[in-house]
Amino acid sequence: MCRLSPILSAIYYYIVAVPGLPLIGNLHQLKEKKPHKTFAKWSETYGPIYTIKTGASYVAVLNSTEVAKEAMVAKYSSISTRKLPKALSVLTRDKSMVAVSDYNDFHKMVKRLVMAGMLGSAAQKQFRHTRDRMMDNMLSTLHTLVNDDPHSPLNFREVFKDELFRLSLIQGLGEDVSSVYVEDFGREISKEEIYQVTVVEMMMCAIEVDWRDFFPYLSWVPNKSFETRVLTAESRRTAVVRALVHQQKNRIARGEAKISYLDFLVAENTLTDDQLTMLIWEAIIEAADTTLVTSEWAMA
Repeated sequence: MCRLSPILSAIYYYIVAVPGLPLIGNLHQLKEKKPHKTFAKWSETYGPIYTIKTGASYVAVLNSTEVAKEAMVAKYSSISTRKLPKALSVLTRDKSMVAVSDYNDFHKMVKRLVMAGMLGSAAQKQFRHTRDRMMDNMLSTLHTLVNDDPHSPLNFREVFKDELFRLSLIQGLGEDVSSVYVEDFGREISKEEIYQVTVVEMMMCAIEVDWRDFFPYLSWVPNKSFETRVLTAESRRTAVVRALVHQQKNRIARGEAKISYLDFLVAENTLTDDQLTMLIWEAIIEAADTTLVTSEWAMA
């Protein structure tokens, strides 16, 4: 257990457990797949840190920016080894990406790569023109929608979604891919299907609940429907991202270098093909989905 800081120490002895039922704990109170409203409501009674019981496991819930920042930034090395739900374990290939990897040599290596190749200040300067064009496109689209029907409500998500996915492809792969041939599918798929497979299906699977996560002593019991959904989605994602990477590696082999995360990673020549696939997928989904959700919250 990590040494508590003054912030956490001050409230350590006041951490309480939300009352629940025998065996299942608080599971019956977490009926939504996005239970943040329930957590926020409980924080009014139990404070910024409390624990809940999810079957056989206890979970600490953080409800203030101060303690969340401390846990996720200052104390990351202490919590990085946390066990992931089965769905996330499958989708992340057992933590083979920066955001969920354990604090070890692999994490240090891929964090260095993502900072140098995409998120660091020098890398971000290289993508400045792409981001500026994205903003111009969004403003142009919004103005057109308003002018066409000034009194109609606008769905900002659709405007953000298209442009952020375009940005994620350019940053990650070097171009706004319109289609790609996927050998495992035996056909060429459109940009919209690429988005569905690499982003939408992944986010839907990430919130899939496997009841065995809550009762690990029953892990031997089959849960075929869950396994089929998640494993099928993971297989489809891998096939599409591999096809995207293969298409761009052929471009690189022809000497057609571009400014992209993939070009940077290939030049580094330190990753296996599977690791390269996962890091490129991470770059796509986090730019396309995480930034989309952040934009929506900012607008709200």
